[in-house]
This record gives sequence, structure tokens and C-alpha cells, in this order.
Amino acid sequence: MYNDVTYQYVTGVDEDGDGWYDNWHDDTGYFGVWQYLGSDIAGTQYDVAHVQWGGSWVMPSKEQQDELRSNCTYTWTTLNGVSGGQFTGSNGGTIFLPAAGFRGGGDLYHVGSFGNYWSSTQVPSSSYYAYSLSFYSGDADWSDDYYRNGGHSVRPVSR
Repeated sequence: MYNDVTYQYVTGVDEDGDGWYDNWHDDTGYFGVWQYLGSDIAGTQYDVAHVQWGGSWVMPSKEQQDELRSNCTYTWTTLNGVSGGQFTGSNGGTIFLPAAGFRGGGDLYHVGSFGNYWSSTQVPSSSYYAYSLSFYSGDADWSDDYYRNGGHSVRPVSR
């Protein structure tokens, strides 16, 4: 389940028991109180790639993901029966990211037609959002309006 109540870095009041906080804060413009985790969580206790894989594995930063967008050719393709985005560099190297969709609440959305991969970089103006690389059949682009409690994919990189 991916909602406010299950995300450990937000606190609040869920008056109706639906998993989403109901206490609005005019000063922040958000429901609940979102903990600031730092501008970039790569290699910290908050980095799921580092915690799960250890060693030099981390979540990629916004800047690292942006290299894919800026320095690679993006193609929507199917590889071994799986739809997703393929990024090809000038040296011919490629990376394929499956269109795994995303989880919100208890539901899985857009599998096979949309990919959304977390970066380790928090949006500077908000403790509520983190950057993620989003792609679909038409384009690959940044999104800076995904709540940190969402269930997005992570593609680890090694430092």
C-alpha cells in the first residue's frame, strides 16, 4: 500500500481511515507534515538502492538521469515482450527501462504504457516531492510533482 499512512516520513491525522492525511497545513500547502530528508538522499539511510543492494549502489540523482535525456536518443520499444524506454548513447551503449507503471494507494497503474523512475533528488521548493524520470511512447521527461509516498521504480547506479 502506498499512501500517507504507510509512508514513514510523513505524519498527520487520517480522520476517515482511508490512508490519506486529512489535516491541511496552510503554511506548507500540504496534508500532513513531511520530513525533509535532504536535497539528495543518494548513499544515505533513505536511499532504497543503497540500503537494499549495499556497496557503491545508489539511486541516481536528477543530474544523472538528466544525462539520459540530454545525451541519449530515446526510443519507445519492446524488448523480450516488455514495453519500455530505450536510451542509446553516442557510443552505442544502451539502457532499457521497463514501463513498469507506478503504485498509488493499493493500485498499480499504467503497466506497459508508462515508466516512472525515482531520482535521489528532492524538489528544492518542497519536502513533498522528489524528481522522477517519466516516459511513455511519445517522450521522456522530468516530473517534479510526484509525492514521495508513491510507488515508483528505482534503477540503481554504481558510484
